[in-house]
Amino acid sequence: MSILICIFSAVFWSLFDLTRKLSLKILSPKEILILLMITQLFLFGIWTCLYPFHMELNNYLIPGIALIFIGIISAILFLKAIKTSDLSLTIPLLSLTPLFSVIFSFFLLDEKLTIYQNFAVIFIIFGALTLYSKNLKLSSIINSIITIKRNNSARLMIIVSLSWSITPVLDKLCLKFSSINLHGLIQSFGMLIFLFLLSSSEIKKLKNIKKKFLITITLSIGIIATISQLYAISQNFVPIMESIKRIIGLVGSLIFGLVFFKEKITKPKIVGLACLSLGMFFIF
Repeated sequence: MSILICIFSAVFWSLFDLTRKLSLKILSPKEILILLMITQLFLFGIWTCLYPFHMELNNYLIPGIALIFIGIISAILFLKAIKTSDLSLTIPLLSLTPLFSVIFSFFLLDEKLTIYQNFAVIFIIFGALTLYSKNLKLSSIINSIITIKRNNSARLMIIVSLSWSITPVLDKLCLKFSSINLHGLIQSFGMLIFLFLLSSSEIKKLKNIKKKFLITITLSIGIIATISQLYAISQNFVPIMESIKRIIGLVGSLIFGLVFFKEKITKPKIVGLACLSLGMFFIF
């Protein structure tokens, strides 16, 4: 059941990638985040008022504040990256997240993976590099590292990958000292305040939003993805949850990229998906 929650959450995060990229044709990254935080604040507020909650403030404070700052900065960088590049080229770089998650989980949560699960992480990383290569030659796969280094969107996404490897760990630390509803409320409120300070001039533009149906769908999917991930984190090792999320996200980026943005599916992308599928096998 806990794995099914991870898969459910991952599917909605993949859909969220698609709708966010579509929404970026209408709104700026900060405008999208402001609307998302307002929506989350409202829903988590209702949840907190109607259901029991708890918090150990002294233990929650440091990881909670760190999560707010890391979360909002990485979210802005993510949206900037997917706005200017193909989904099927930027999303694969998030496959580095499980590797970073293993490192952070080892030091902060004392979570240890089996040798098979460590091999799974290796396959995921190799698959991501293959997806980004021009052909299936080893030299091209290795050179994809240089290609990624020179690409601004790719560099941003690597920073996001590093940031998002620590955010689930911080989430799990926070959930040891807080209920999900109150944690979500505090995080939404903190990020919203931070966004207001960063982009107060953009708030006025939100009065004249076009394609409100698309924005509503985006916000709804984002809420489901966020809440389901919090439940997934509370019931699974962080690296396993992240690996499932990234693999499904990669498949989604290829399919959505082809269908909605006419991105090509090449042989390296197919082989990369095969490596990622093998990684999924080792995870289980």
